[in-house]
Amino acid sequence: MDTKKINELLENVRRDSGGAFLTGLAYIGDRLGLFQALAENGPLDSPRLAELSGTQERYVREWLKALTAFGYVEHDPDAATWWLTAEQAAVLADEESPTLAMGTFQFALPSLLHTNELIEAFRHGGGIAYEDLNPEIAPAIDRMHRGWFEHQLTGSWIPAIPGLDERLRHGISVLDVGCGLGRSTAALARAYPESRITGIDPHEPSVEAALEMTAGLANSRVEQSTLAEAAARAETGGPTFDLVLAIDCIHDMTDPVGALRDARRVLTDDGLIVWSEPSGSSNPLDNRDDSLARVRAALSPYHCLTVSLATGGAGLGTIIGEDGARRLAAEAGYENFEILPVESPLQAFYGLRKQARDPGEEQVGEPNRTRRD
Repeated sequence: MDTKKINELLENVRRDSGGAFLTGLAYIGDRLGLFQALAENGPLDSPRLAELSGTQERYVREWLKALTAFGYVEHDPDAATWWLTAEQAAVLADEESPTLAMGTFQFALPSLLHTNELIEAFRHGGGIAYEDLNPEIAPAIDRMHRGWFEHQLTGSWIPAIPGLDERLRHGISVLDVGCGLGRSTAALARAYPESRITGIDPHEPSVEAALEMTAGLANSRVEQSTLAEAAARAETGGPTFDLVLAIDCIHDMTDPVGALRDARRVLTDDGLIVWSEPSGSSNPLDNRDDSLARVRAALSPYHCLTVSLATGGAGLGTIIGEDGARRLAAEAGYENFEILPVESPLQAFYGLRKQARDPGEEQVGEPNRTRRD
C-alpha cells in the first residue's frame, strides 16, 4: 500500500469529521446569537460574550477555541479576546449580506437528524417526503438562498439574459415555480412592478410563509399548487405565462420530464423558460476539487434524492450537470436547448422555448411581442 495515499485519506477523515462537529457548533452559535454578539460588540472576552448571549462562560470559551481553530473567529491570546473580521461577519452574522452562509449550517444539522430514517430507505427503498422533513429545513433553504434572491436574481442573473430585464420592466406574466417561502417571488415583484408574478409551491407551510413575505405586493400572488395543476388550468382557459422561472427545483421533482412538459403547457407561444440547476458535474470524479460540488454531492441522499424517491420519483439527485439537463429537455420534447449567458459559480442556467428558434437569433430573452393578460 502507498503510505502517502493512506495519510492523505486520513487527513480527509480528520478534515471532514471535524467539519461535522463544526457544523453543530456553528448551529449552536447561530441559535444562541454568539456570532451576532461578536460582530456587534467585539473584541470580547468569553465572560462578556456569555453575559451578552445569556449562556454559560465555560461552554462559550470552548466554543470560541474551536471556532478559532477553524478560522471562523479571530483571537488575541494576550488580551484573551475574540472578534469577527468584516469578512467573517458578512458570512456568519449579517442577515442582509449577499454572502451570508449560516443557512447552510441551519440546513445541515436538521438534515443529519434524519440519518436513521435514511438508513431504512437504503435498506428498503422509498424515501423521506418533503413534508416529513424536519420543519426547520424549509426556512433553512430559504435562508441559504436569501443572497441569491435578494441580490443576484434581479441584480445580475436576469439582466444577463438579453432582453429579459427590459420585458419585465415593461410588464409580463411570470410563473415562479417552487417558490418556497416566497423570497424569489417577492424580489421579482419589487424589482418589476409592471409585471405580474405568480409563485407556486406544493408545500403548505412554505406557501403560508410566502403569503406573508409577499403581503402588500399588489403585483404578486402565491398559490399552493404544482406545475401539473397550473398546466391543467392553462389548457382550460387559465393563465399562461411569458416567463416560467424554475430555480434549483426541477431535479427534486417526482417527474422532472413531466414538469418540463408542463412548463411548456403554461408558456405563451413566444415565452421563455429560465431553468437553473446546481453547478457541478454528473461525473463525480470532476467534483473532487470543487468544494461546493462536494457539499452538494454529500447532501443529495439527505434531501434531493430522498424527497424524489419518497413519491416514487426519478431520483435524479442534486447534481445532474449540463448533460443531464440536455437529456431531460430532449425527453420533454424541446427542440432547442440554450445555455443562458448568466455568469454564476453557483448555478447553471438554461433556456427553453415552446417553439424552436432560428440558430442565428441572438436575442435570448426577447420574443416578438409582450403578452398582457
